[in-house]
Amino acid sequence: MISAAHKCTPSRAGNPSLRGWVVVLACLLLSACASVYKPHNEPLAKVDPAHGYRAFTVHRSGAKEHLVALSFSGGGTRAAALSYGVMQELRDTQIRSGKQRVRLLDEVDTISAVSGGSFTAAYYGLFGDKLFTRFEGEFLRRSVQGALIRQMLDPVYWWRSLFTGFDRTEMAIEYYDSTLFRGKKFRDIPLTKRPFIEINATNLKSGQRFSFTQSMFDLLCSDVGDFSVARAVTASSAVPVAFPTVVLENYAPRCDLSARSDLQRLLQQSSWNPQEKQQVERYEDVYLQADENPWLHLVDGGISDNLGLRAILERVDAIGGIQQSMALLDAPQKDVLILLVNAAVKPNRTMAQSANKPSISATIDAFTDSQMQLYTAETRRLIQERITDYERELQANGQRIKFYFVEVSFESIRTRSLKNLLNALPTSLELSNQQVDLLIRAGRRLLRENPVFQQYLDANRGVLREQ
Repeated sequence: MISAAHKCTPSRAGNPSLRGWVVVLACLLLSACASVYKPHNEPLAKVDPAHGYRAFTVHRSGAKEHLVALSFSGGGTRAAALSYGVMQELRDTQIRSGKQRVRLLDEVDTISAVSGGSFTAAYYGLFGDKLFTRFEGEFLRRSVQGALIRQMLDPVYWWRSLFTGFDRTEMAIEYYDSTLFRGKKFRDIPLTKRPFIEINATNLKSGQRFSFTQSMFDLLCSDVGDFSVARAVTASSAVPVAFPTVVLENYAPRCDLSARSDLQRLLQQSSWNPQEKQQVERYEDVYLQADENPWLHLVDGGISDNLGLRAILERVDAIGGIQQSMALLDAPQKDVLILLVNAAVKPNRTMAQSANKPSISATIDAFTDSQMQLYTAETRRLIQERITDYERELQANGQRIKFYFVEVSFESIRTRSLKNLLNALPTSLELSNQQVDLLIRAGRRLLRENPVFQQYLDANRGVLREQ
Protein backbone atom coordinates (compact mmCIF):
# COMPACT_ATOMS: atom_id res chain seq x y z
CA MET A 1 0.00 0.00 0.00
CA ILE A 2 2.83 2.36 0.81
CA SER A 3 6.33 2.36 -0.61
CA ALA A 4 9.09 4.32 1.09
CA ALA A 5 11.98 6.01 -0.65
CA HIS A 6 14.33 6.06 2.35
CA LYS A 7 15.81 3.34 4.55
CA CYS A 8 16.94 3.93 8.12
CA THR A 9 19.49 1.88 10.01
CA PRO A 10 19.33 2.24 13.80
CA SER A 11 22.43 2.22 16.02
CA ARG A 12 23.96 -1.21 16.70
CA ALA A 13 24.42 -0.31 20.34
CA GLY A 14 22.39 -2.41 22.75
CA ASN A 15 21.06 0.72 24.51
CA PRO A 16 20.95 3.47 21.93
CA SER A 17 21.45 6.97 23.21
CA LEU A 18 18.86 9.72 23.03
CA ARG A 19 20.71 10.98 20.00
CA GLY A 20 20.32 7.58 18.38
CA TRP A 21 16.56 7.55 18.93
CA VAL A 22 16.31 11.05 17.51
CA VAL A 23 18.11 9.85 14.38
CA VAL A 24 15.79 6.84 14.09
CA LEU A 25 12.69 9.03 14.52
CA ALA A 26 14.00 11.53 11.98
CA CYS A 27 14.57 8.74 9.48
CA LEU A 28 11.05 7.43 10.02
CA LEU A 29 9.60 10.88 9.50
CA LEU A 30 11.60 11.30 6.31
CA SER A 31 10.41 7.90 5.18
CA ALA A 32 6.79 8.87 5.84
CA CYS A 33 7.20 12.15 4.00
CA ALA A 34 8.69 10.32 1.02
CA SER A 35 6.01 7.63 1.00
CA VAL A 36 3.94 7.30 -2.14
CA TYR A 37 0.32 6.21 -1.91
CA LYS A 38 -0.49 3.22 -4.10
CA PRO A 39 -4.02 3.23 -5.55
CA HIS A 40 -5.94 -0.04 -5.47
CA ASN A 41 -7.28 -0.25 -9.03
CA GLU A 42 -5.53 -2.77 -11.28
CA PRO A 43 -4.76 -2.25 -15.01
CA LEU A 44 -6.83 -4.01 -17.67
CA ALA A 45 -5.23 -6.21 -20.32
CA LYS A 46 -7.65 -5.01 -23.01
CA VAL A 47 -11.13 -3.51 -23.34
CA ASP A 48 -13.83 -6.09 -24.06
CA PRO A 49 -17.32 -4.50 -24.23
CA ALA A 50 -18.99 -7.93 -24.09
CA HIS A 51 -17.64 -8.86 -20.67
CA GLY A 52 -17.11 -7.40 -17.24
CA TYR A 53 -19.31 -5.62 -14.73
CA ARG A 54 -21.67 -3.88 -17.16
CA ALA A 55 -25.38 -3.16 -16.99
CA PHE A 56 -26.20 -4.99 -20.20
CA THR A 57 -24.42 -8.21 -19.26
CA VAL A 58 -26.87 -8.91 -16.43
CA HIS A 59 -29.10 -11.89 -17.18
CA ARG A 60 -32.82 -11.08 -17.36
CA SER A 61 -35.20 -13.98 -16.78
CA GLY A 62 -38.97 -14.22 -16.56
CA ALA A 63 -41.79 -12.78 -18.63
CA LYS A 64 -39.98 -9.47 -19.29
CA GLU A 65 -43.20 -7.47 -19.09
CA HIS A 66 -41.74 -4.89 -16.71
CA LEU A 67 -38.57 -2.87 -16.35
CA VAL A 68 -37.89 -1.43 -12.88
CA ALA A 69 -35.10 1.02 -12.03
CA LEU A 70 -34.42 2.27 -8.50
CA SER A 71 -32.40 5.32 -7.49
CA PHE A 72 -31.21 5.88 -3.91
CA SER A 73 -30.13 9.37 -2.85
CA GLY A 74 -27.48 10.44 -0.39
CA GLY A 75 -28.10 11.38 3.23
CA GLY A 76 -26.01 9.14 5.51
CA THR A 77 -27.82 6.56 7.63
CA ARG A 78 -31.04 8.51 7.05
CA ALA A 79 -30.85 7.63 3.34
CA ALA A 80 -29.83 4.03 4.04
CA ALA A 81 -32.77 3.47 6.41
CA LEU A 82 -35.34 5.14 4.13
CA SER A 83 -34.23 3.08 1.12
CA TYR A 84 -34.22 -0.05 3.28
CA GLY A 85 -37.87 0.60 4.16
CA VAL A 86 -38.69 0.93 0.46
CA MET A 87 -36.91 -2.37 -0.23
CA GLN A 88 -39.05 -4.04 2.43
CA GLU A 89 -42.20 -2.71 0.78
CA LEU A 90 -41.06 -3.94 -2.66
CA ARG A 91 -40.34 -7.35 -1.15
CA ASP A 92 -43.85 -7.55 0.28
CA THR A 93 -45.62 -6.27 -2.85
CA GLN A 94 -46.68 -8.74 -5.52
CA ILE A 95 -47.63 -7.95 -9.12
CA ARG A 96 -48.76 -9.94 -12.13
CA SER A 97 -45.94 -10.82 -14.53
CA GLY A 98 -46.84 -13.17 -17.32
CA LYS A 99 -49.08 -15.86 -15.88
CA GLN A 100 -47.85 -15.69 -12.33
CA ARG A 101 -47.54 -13.41 -9.34
CA VAL A 102 -44.03 -12.29 -8.45
CA ARG A 103 -42.43 -10.07 -5.84
CA LEU A 104 -42.00 -6.58 -7.22
CA LEU A 105 -38.51 -6.63 -5.72
CA ASP A 106 -37.59 -9.51 -8.04
CA GLU A 107 -38.54 -7.37 -11.05
CA VAL A 108 -35.94 -4.69 -10.22
CA ASP A 109 -33.39 -4.46 -13.05
CA THR A 110 -31.02 -1.80 -11.77
CA ILE A 111 -30.23 0.28 -8.68
CA SER A 112 -28.26 3.51 -8.98
CA ALA A 113 -27.09 4.92 -5.65
CA VAL A 114 -24.97 7.64 -4.10
CA SER A 115 -23.50 8.24 -0.67
CA GLY A 116 -25.75 6.92 2.13
CA GLY A 117 -28.01 5.11 -0.33
CA SER A 118 -25.03 3.17 -1.70
CA PHE A 119 -24.75 1.15 1.53
CA THR A 120 -28.21 -0.35 1.02
CA ALA A 121 -27.73 -0.89 -2.72
CA ALA A 122 -24.29 -2.51 -2.44
CA TYR A 123 -25.37 -4.79 0.40
CA TYR A 124 -28.38 -6.02 -1.56
CA GLY A 125 -26.28 -6.52 -4.68
CA LEU A 126 -23.85 -8.72 -2.79
CA PHE A 127 -26.09 -10.60 -0.38
CA GLY A 128 -29.64 -10.44 -1.79
CA ASP A 129 -32.41 -11.13 0.71
CA LYS A 130 -29.90 -11.35 3.57
CA LEU A 131 -30.33 -7.58 3.51
CA PHE A 132 -33.53 -8.12 5.49
CA THR A 133 -31.95 -10.25 8.22
CA ARG A 134 -28.50 -8.69 8.65
CA PHE A 135 -28.38 -5.09 7.42
CA GLU A 136 -30.14 -3.51 10.38
CA GLY A 137 -27.78 -5.06 12.91
CA GLU A 138 -24.63 -4.64 10.86
CA PHE A 139 -25.19 -1.05 9.79
CA LEU A 140 -28.45 0.79 10.47
CA ARG A 141 -28.54 0.16 14.23
CA ARG A 142 -24.80 0.20 14.74
CA SER A 143 -22.93 3.28 15.93
CA VAL A 144 -20.79 3.49 12.79
CA GLN A 145 -19.81 7.10 13.38
CA GLY A 146 -18.88 6.35 16.98
CA ALA A 147 -16.82 3.32 15.93
CA LEU A 148 -14.87 5.38 13.40
CA ILE A 149 -14.22 8.12 15.95
CA ARG A 150 -13.00 5.58 18.52
CA GLN A 151 -10.63 4.09 15.97
CA MET A 152 -9.35 7.54 15.08
CA LEU A 153 -8.51 8.18 18.75
CA ASP A 154 -6.67 4.87 19.03
CA PRO A 155 -2.85 5.31 19.23
CA VAL A 156 -2.53 2.54 16.65
CA TYR A 157 -4.35 4.73 14.13
CA TRP A 158 -2.03 7.65 14.80
CA TRP A 159 1.01 5.42 14.40
CA ARG A 160 -0.25 4.03 11.10
CA SER A 161 -1.32 7.48 9.97
CA LEU A 162 2.06 9.00 10.78
CA PHE A 163 4.27 6.34 9.24
CA THR A 164 2.21 4.59 6.54
CA GLY A 165 -0.17 7.18 5.10
CA PHE A 166 -3.17 5.37 6.63
CA ASP A 167 -5.79 8.15 6.78
CA ARG A 168 -9.43 8.51 7.82
CA THR A 169 -10.67 7.28 4.46
CA GLU A 170 -8.51 4.15 4.59
CA MET A 171 -9.74 3.58 8.13
CA ALA A 172 -13.38 3.76 6.96
CA ILE A 173 -12.66 1.41 4.04
CA GLU A 174 -11.05 -1.11 6.37
CA TYR A 175 -13.99 -0.87 8.78
CA TYR A 176 -16.70 -1.32 6.10
CA ASP A 177 -14.72 -4.11 4.46
CA SER A 178 -14.50 -6.15 7.65
CA THR A 179 -17.85 -5.43 9.33
CA LEU A 180 -20.24 -4.96 6.40
CA PHE A 181 -19.04 -6.11 2.99
CA ARG A 182 -16.87 -9.08 4.07
CA GLY A 183 -13.96 -8.34 1.76
CA LYS A 184 -16.10 -8.62 -1.38
CA LYS A 185 -15.12 -7.14 -4.74
CA PHE A 186 -17.25 -6.20 -7.73
CA ARG A 187 -16.64 -9.57 -9.34
CA ASP A 188 -18.55 -11.04 -6.38
CA ILE A 189 -21.77 -9.24 -7.35
CA PRO A 190 -23.57 -11.88 -9.43
CA LEU A 191 -24.41 -10.96 -13.02
CA THR A 192 -26.50 -14.11 -13.42
CA LYS A 193 -29.49 -12.35 -11.91
CA ARG A 194 -30.84 -8.85 -11.47
CA PRO A 195 -30.44 -6.13 -10.32
CA PHE A 196 -27.35 -4.36 -11.62
CA ILE A 197 -25.86 -2.14 -8.90
CA GLU A 198 -24.31 1.20 -9.89
CA ILE A 199 -22.40 3.03 -7.13
CA ASN A 200 -21.65 6.67 -7.97
CA ALA A 201 -18.95 9.03 -6.70
CA THR A 202 -17.67 12.43 -7.91
CA ASN A 203 -14.42 13.26 -9.69
CA LEU A 204 -13.10 16.08 -7.51
CA LYS A 205 -11.19 17.80 -10.32
CA SER A 206 -13.95 17.90 -12.91
CA GLY A 207 -17.02 17.73 -10.68
CA GLN A 208 -18.42 14.94 -12.85
CA ARG A 209 -20.16 11.77 -11.77
CA PHE A 210 -17.97 8.66 -11.65
CA SER A 211 -19.63 5.23 -11.63
CA PHE A 212 -18.01 2.02 -10.45
CA THR A 213 -18.82 0.02 -13.58
CA GLN A 214 -16.57 -1.59 -16.15
CA SER A 215 -17.83 0.87 -18.75
CA MET A 216 -16.39 3.73 -16.69
CA PHE A 217 -13.26 1.82 -15.72
CA ASP A 218 -12.62 1.17 -19.45
CA LEU A 219 -11.76 4.88 -19.70
CA LEU A 220 -8.98 4.25 -17.17
CA CYS A 221 -7.97 0.93 -18.78
CA SER A 222 -8.64 -0.59 -15.37
CA ASP A 223 -10.51 -3.65 -14.05
CA VAL A 224 -13.43 -2.88 -11.74
CA GLY A 225 -13.86 -6.59 -11.04
CA ASP A 226 -10.80 -6.49 -8.79
CA PHE A 227 -11.97 -3.34 -7.00
CA SER A 228 -13.24 -3.47 -3.42
CA VAL A 229 -16.94 -2.75 -2.91
CA ALA A 230 -16.11 -1.16 0.44
CA ARG A 231 -13.68 1.21 -1.27
CA ALA A 232 -16.33 2.21 -3.84
CA VAL A 233 -18.99 2.85 -1.18
CA THR A 234 -16.49 4.86 0.87
CA ALA A 235 -15.68 6.99 -2.17
CA SER A 236 -19.39 7.51 -2.81
CA SER A 237 -19.89 8.73 0.78
CA ALA A 238 -16.56 10.54 1.33
CA VAL A 239 -17.69 14.01 2.39
CA PRO A 240 -14.91 16.45 1.40
CA VAL A 241 -12.68 17.68 4.26
CA ALA A 242 -14.11 15.11 6.68
CA PHE A 243 -12.66 12.31 4.54
CA PRO A 244 -9.67 12.52 2.17
CA THR A 245 -10.20 11.40 -1.42
CA VAL A 246 -10.18 7.86 -2.77
CA VAL A 247 -7.44 7.77 -5.43
CA LEU A 248 -7.46 5.84 -8.72
CA GLU A 249 -4.66 5.54 -11.26
CA ASN A 250 -5.38 6.31 -14.92
CA TYR A 251 -3.89 3.61 -17.18
CA ALA A 252 -5.71 4.88 -20.31
CA PRO A 253 -2.69 4.89 -22.71
CA ARG A 254 -2.40 1.10 -22.31
CA CYS A 255 -5.79 0.38 -23.94
CA ASP A 256 -7.37 0.75 -27.36
CA LEU A 257 -10.83 2.21 -26.77
CA SER A 258 -11.95 1.91 -30.40
CA ALA A 259 -13.90 -1.23 -29.42
CA ARG A 260 -16.15 0.88 -27.20
CA SER A 261 -18.80 1.70 -29.79
CA ASP A 262 -21.02 3.22 -27.09
CA LEU A 263 -18.23 5.63 -26.14
CA GLN A 264 -17.70 6.63 -29.76
CA ARG A 265 -21.44 7.30 -30.14
CA LEU A 266 -21.42 9.32 -26.94
CA LEU A 267 -18.56 11.52 -28.14
CA GLN A 268 -20.09 11.96 -31.61
CA GLN A 269 -23.69 12.54 -30.48
CA SER A 270 -25.09 15.54 -32.36
CA SER A 271 -28.33 16.03 -30.43
CA TRP A 272 -26.83 17.34 -27.19
CA ASN A 273 -27.82 20.72 -25.87
CA PRO A 274 -24.79 22.99 -25.22
CA GLN A 275 -24.57 22.10 -21.52
CA GLU A 276 -24.72 18.35 -22.17
CA LYS A 277 -22.19 18.60 -25.00
CA GLN A 278 -19.79 20.43 -22.69
CA GLN A 279 -20.15 17.66 -20.09
CA VAL A 280 -19.31 14.97 -22.67
CA GLU A 281 -16.29 16.89 -23.91
CA ARG A 282 -15.06 17.16 -20.32
CA TYR A 283 -15.31 13.36 -19.98
CA GLU A 284 -13.04 13.05 -23.00
CA ASP A 285 -10.58 15.62 -21.64
CA VAL A 286 -10.41 14.11 -18.15
CA TYR A 287 -10.18 10.39 -18.90
CA LEU A 288 -8.67 10.01 -22.36
CA GLN A 289 -5.79 12.42 -21.76
CA ALA A 290 -4.01 10.40 -19.10
CA ASP A 291 -0.75 12.32 -19.44
CA GLU A 292 -2.51 15.37 -18.01
CA ASN A 293 -4.66 13.40 -15.56
CA PRO A 294 -2.66 10.39 -14.32
CA TRP A 295 -4.66 10.23 -11.08
CA LEU A 296 -8.33 10.53 -10.18
CA HIS A 297 -9.47 11.83 -6.81
CA LEU A 298 -12.98 10.71 -5.87
CA VAL A 299 -15.34 12.15 -3.25
CA ASP A 300 -19.02 12.02 -2.24
CA GLY A 301 -21.32 11.19 -5.16
CA GLY A 302 -23.92 13.63 -3.86
CA ILE A 303 -21.83 16.53 -5.15
CA SER A 304 -22.42 15.61 -8.79
CA ASP A 305 -25.90 14.05 -8.45
CA ASN A 306 -27.42 13.58 -5.01
CA LEU A 307 -30.39 11.67 -6.45
CA GLY A 308 -28.49 9.07 -8.46
CA LEU A 309 -30.93 9.56 -11.36
CA ARG A 310 -28.53 11.01 -13.92
CA ALA A 311 -26.57 7.76 -14.06
CA ILE A 312 -29.67 6.03 -15.45
CA LEU A 313 -30.30 8.76 -18.03
CA GLU A 314 -26.67 8.95 -19.13
CA ARG A 315 -26.56 5.18 -19.59
CA VAL A 316 -29.46 5.42 -22.05
CA ASP A 317 -27.69 8.25 -23.90
CA ALA A 318 -24.42 6.32 -24.11
CA ILE A 319 -26.15 3.36 -25.73
CA GLY A 320 -27.65 5.58 -28.41
CA GLY A 321 -31.16 6.32 -27.14
CA ILE A 322 -34.16 4.64 -25.60
CA GLN A 323 -34.87 2.26 -28.51
CA GLN A 324 -31.35 0.85 -28.56
CA SER A 325 -31.37 0.55 -24.77
CA MET A 326 -34.67 -1.32 -24.81
CA ALA A 327 -33.34 -3.69 -27.45
CA LEU A 328 -30.27 -4.50 -25.37
CA LEU A 329 -32.45 -5.01 -22.30
CA ASP A 330 -34.84 -7.35 -24.11
CA ALA A 331 -37.43 -4.57 -24.00
CA PRO A 332 -40.34 -4.86 -21.58
CA GLN A 333 -43.65 -5.44 -23.28
CA LYS A 334 -45.72 -3.35 -20.91
CA ASP A 335 -44.21 -0.69 -18.65
CA VAL A 336 -41.22 0.96 -16.99
CA LEU A 337 -41.15 1.96 -13.32
CA ILE A 338 -38.52 4.49 -12.21
CA LEU A 339 -38.53 4.77 -8.43
CA LEU A 340 -36.54 7.51 -6.69
CA VAL A 341 -35.90 7.30 -2.94
CA ASN A 342 -34.99 10.86 -1.97
CA ALA A 343 -33.84 11.30 1.64
CA ALA A 344 -33.17 15.03 1.31
CA VAL A 345 -34.27 17.21 4.22
CA LYS A 346 -35.22 20.86 4.61
CA PRO A 347 -34.07 21.79 8.11
CA ASN A 348 -35.58 24.76 9.87
CA ARG A 349 -32.87 27.42 9.69
CA THR A 350 -33.25 30.20 12.24
CA MET A 351 -30.63 32.64 10.92
CA ALA A 352 -33.32 34.99 9.56
CA GLN A 353 -34.76 35.38 13.06
CA SER A 354 -31.70 37.18 14.39
CA ALA A 355 -29.44 40.05 13.39
CA ASN A 356 -26.44 38.03 14.58
CA LYS A 357 -24.31 36.78 11.71
CA PRO A 358 -24.48 32.98 11.28
CA SER A 359 -21.47 30.83 12.05
CA ILE A 360 -19.14 29.58 9.33
CA SER A 361 -20.56 26.06 9.57
CA ALA A 362 -24.15 27.32 9.40
CA THR A 363 -23.28 29.45 6.36
CA ILE A 364 -21.59 26.55 4.57
CA ASP A 365 -24.50 24.21 5.34
CA ALA A 366 -27.07 26.69 4.05
CA PHE A 367 -25.08 27.44 0.90
CA THR A 368 -24.48 23.76 0.14
CA ASP A 369 -28.13 22.85 0.70
CA SER A 370 -29.38 25.65 -1.55
CA GLN A 371 -27.06 24.64 -4.39
CA MET A 372 -28.03 20.99 -4.02
CA GLN A 373 -31.74 21.84 -4.03
CA LEU A 374 -31.34 23.79 -7.26
CA TYR A 375 -29.51 20.91 -8.94
CA THR A 376 -32.07 18.43 -7.61
CA ALA A 377 -34.90 20.50 -9.09
CA GLU A 378 -33.07 20.52 -12.42
CA THR A 379 -32.69 16.73 -12.29
CA ARG A 380 -36.40 16.30 -11.57
CA ARG A 381 -37.26 18.48 -14.55
CA LEU A 382 -34.85 16.54 -16.73
CA ILE A 383 -36.26 13.12 -15.83
CA GLN A 384 -39.82 14.27 -16.57
CA GLU A 385 -38.76 15.65 -19.95
CA ARG A 386 -36.88 12.48 -20.84
CA ILE A 387 -39.81 10.24 -19.89
CA THR A 388 -42.07 12.23 -22.21
CA ASP A 389 -39.49 11.96 -24.99
CA TYR A 390 -39.00 8.23 -24.39
CA GLU A 391 -42.73 7.48 -24.58
CA ARG A 392 -43.11 9.56 -27.74
CA GLU A 393 -40.11 7.93 -29.44
CA LEU A 394 -41.22 4.40 -28.58
CA GLN A 395 -44.80 5.09 -29.63
CA ALA A 396 -43.57 6.33 -33.02
CA ASN A 397 -41.86 2.96 -33.36
CA GLY A 398 -45.05 1.08 -32.55
CA GLN A 399 -44.15 0.34 -28.92
CA ARG A 400 -46.79 1.43 -26.40
CA ILE A 401 -44.82 1.30 -23.17
CA LYS A 402 -46.05 3.27 -20.16
CA PHE A 403 -43.49 5.02 -17.92
CA TYR A 404 -44.21 5.59 -14.22
CA PHE A 405 -41.99 7.96 -12.21
CA VAL A 406 -42.41 7.57 -8.44
CA GLU A 407 -40.60 9.70 -5.86
CA VAL A 408 -40.48 8.74 -2.20
CA SER A 409 -39.55 11.83 -0.21
CA PHE A 410 -40.44 13.73 2.95
CA GLU A 411 -42.05 16.47 0.86
CA SER A 412 -45.20 14.40 0.42
CA ILE A 413 -45.79 13.98 4.18
CA ARG A 414 -48.89 15.92 5.23
CA THR A 415 -48.59 15.67 9.01
CA ARG A 416 -46.58 18.74 9.99
CA SER A 417 -45.16 17.30 13.22
CA LEU A 418 -43.92 14.13 11.48
CA LYS A 419 -42.53 16.11 8.58
CA ASN A 420 -40.63 18.44 10.93
CA LEU A 421 -39.29 15.45 12.86
CA LEU A 422 -37.93 13.75 9.74
CA ASN A 423 -36.52 16.99 8.33
CA ALA A 424 -34.61 17.49 11.58
CA LEU A 425 -32.73 14.18 11.25
CA PRO A 426 -29.00 14.72 10.71
CA THR A 427 -26.89 13.58 7.78
CA SER A 428 -24.63 11.33 9.81
CA LEU A 429 -23.67 7.68 10.20
CA GLU A 430 -25.37 7.31 13.55
CA LEU A 431 -29.07 7.41 14.42
CA SER A 432 -31.03 6.09 17.38
CA ASN A 433 -33.11 2.92 17.10
CA GLN A 434 -36.26 5.04 17.31
CA GLN A 435 -35.10 7.21 14.42
CA VAL A 436 -34.23 4.16 12.32
CA ASP A 437 -37.66 2.65 13.04
CA LEU A 438 -39.32 5.91 12.02
CA LEU A 439 -37.42 6.05 8.72
CA ILE A 440 -38.13 2.43 7.82
CA ARG A 441 -41.85 2.92 8.45
CA ALA A 442 -41.78 6.18 6.50
CA GLY A 443 -40.15 4.50 3.49
CA ARG A 444 -42.79 1.79 3.41
CA ARG A 445 -45.75 4.10 3.95
CA LEU A 446 -44.61 6.81 1.53
CA LEU A 447 -44.23 4.26 -1.26
CA ARG A 448 -47.50 2.50 -0.50
CA GLU A 449 -49.49 5.75 -0.49
CA ASN A 450 -47.83 7.34 -3.52
CA PRO A 451 -50.58 7.96 -6.12
CA VAL A 452 -48.38 7.12 -9.13
CA PHE A 453 -47.25 3.90 -7.46
CA GLN A 454 -50.89 3.03 -6.81
CA GLN A 455 -51.60 3.55 -10.53
CA TYR A 456 -48.75 1.18 -11.35
CA LEU A 457 -50.12 -1.45 -8.97
CA ASP A 458 -53.65 -1.08 -10.36
CA ALA A 459 -52.32 -1.61 -13.89
CA ASN A 460 -50.46 -4.75 -12.81
CA ARG A 461 -52.94 -6.17 -10.30
CA GLY A 462 -50.52 -5.48 -7.48
CA VAL A 463 -51.24 -6.50 -3.90
CA LEU A 464 -49.43 -6.16 -0.59
CA ARG A 465 -48.60 -9.59 0.76
CA GLU A 466 -50.01 -10.30 4.21
CA GLN A 467 -47.41 -9.81 6.95
